[in-house]
Amino acid sequence: MARFFSLLAVAVLGLQLIQVDRASAASNRIVAVGDIHSDYKQALAVLQMAKVIDSKGDWIAGQDTFVQTGDNVDRGAGTIDVYKLLQKLRGQASAAGGAVINLLGNHEVMNLGGDLRYVTKEDTASFGGATARKAAWDMQTGWIGKFVYNSFNITHIQNGHTLFSHADMSVDWAKKGIDQMNYLAHKALKDKKFKEPIFTTNGPIWNRNLAKEEAGEDETCEVIENIKQILGVKRMISGHTAQSSGKVLTLCDNSYIGIDVGITAYYGANRAALEIIENSDGTQTVSAIYPSGKVILS
Repeated sequence: MARFFSLLAVAVLGLQLIQVDRASAASNRIVAVGDIHSDYKQALAVLQMAKVIDSKGDWIAGQDTFVQTGDNVDRGAGTIDVYKLLQKLRGQASAAGGAVINLLGNHEVMNLGGDLRYVTKEDTASFGGATARKAAWDMQTGWIGKFVYNSFNITHIQNGHTLFSHADMSVDWAKKGIDQMNYLAHKALKDKKFKEPIFTTNGPIWNRNLAKEEAGEDETCEVIENIKQILGVKRMISGHTAQSSGKVLTLCDNSYIGIDVGITAYYGANRAALEIIENSDGTQTVSAIYPSGKVILS
């Protein structure tokens, strides 16, 4: 009933609710990459390392699914190249039978709402100045703004087993369900209400409570287990909280994995990706991919 209501509301209000083609997104391999922050060189290096693209930046992952968990902008100077790459890969992946899943990060929402405190001078100059950059981020007429509005959700569940969001999920938001969260996010964007609860509370683009274990280890694991049961998933994947170690963060027997490893040069130019292999028996093998090789997590 909640799903029916969400879709009905979308139809009535003319909202953009992005539905992922489950058949096209079905794959035996999923690769996830965290915050890129306008570092095009590092984005290419990580995606090549994970065998998502070739040396020319073209899709080579066949029917695989690539999930990017948001925050492709700010702190660096390569915003134009990063979003052009993501646009290109979406088309190439679809043509090959694969899929690219893009999620909203807090920095996407900030730029859409005109909060430019983390935009570098070099990045502004790459657009040809502040006016041109603002125009590019307009959701109705700008090429980046339209791309983000039309193609990015706030959360995603891959083939029933793995929850992806930019920041940490909470029990209260999980109870609303995936469709309702995505609906609320796009309604807020359409209405240009960038301070709506979906964007400002301890929810899908700002929350760090789990990554930082703010409630303590045991209670954090209880919250994670509760969210898993509510949404019917086996694990949760988040970016947002940069790991100074340059390695993915694993908590509660790999029920929670943080993949913001500081890819951008601003945070150390670390390189890592997460790989999930879907096995024929219905289980998944989860690994971290580093320049030094692959490390099986579970």
